Amino acid sequence: MSLRLTPVLLALLALLAGCAITSPAEDDMLPQEMPTALVKAAEGRPQSALDAEITAFLARYADAYNRQDYKALLELWDREDPDVFYIAEEIDPPMQGWKLIDAYFARPGVLDGIRNEYSRVRAHYLAPDLALATYFLRFDIKVKNMKALSGFDRVVAVFRKRDGEWKMAAYAEAPQAPLTMVRKLAQQSKMLTPEETKAMLNTIKTMQEVIVPADFAAYVESQSR
Repeated sequence: MSLRLTPVLLALLALLAGCAITSPAEDDMLPQEMPTALVKAAEGRPQSALDAEITAFLARYADAYNRQDYKALLELWDREDPDVFYIAEEIDPPMQGWKLIDAYFARPGVLDGIRNEYSRVRAHYLAPDLALATYFLRFDIKVKNMKALSGFDRVVAVFRKRDGEWKMAAYAEAPQAPLTMVRKLAQQSKMLTPEETKAMLNTIKTMQEVIVPADFAAYVESQSR
């Protein structure tokens, strides 16, 4: 059987080879990014009917969220499911069940304004009435008595169809690793010089190094045997 080396496959092999043999300088902290060919191949996937349905749902969800109409927003959730959960990037731990989720959205007057934009929806069926989707969130938010902030996030969510309509059943924000997130923020804001950005990234890297458990070195050694 012959193997046809397409540009995408070649890019993937190059990535794997690079991971295996390269060892960048410790302070380089190169971003972990997928090859352009793989990214384009993924983005070139045609939108499915399910993608379109979830995109339409998220348009309604964003409309309610951006109006801060949390009653309408919570009506888009599957209220019949007692085991829902919501993982917000700014809150630890995950919010399990309606008591916590309702409390999370029962904060009138906290915001001067918010604007959520959802894109890059990719969904697939888990069952005829159950779907899993990933999508991209870009947000602008103004908390009272604070300056406005902007940011971005990845999201994974579960949707259940009730009486012919999709409802949200689980939601999790999946921020990128601190080094990656801060690097992107620095690139977009251009607030810091390259040297200042590198110093900040090194500080974050050091913070992650000092919390490594004392037994990890022995664990790594045991795995290499």
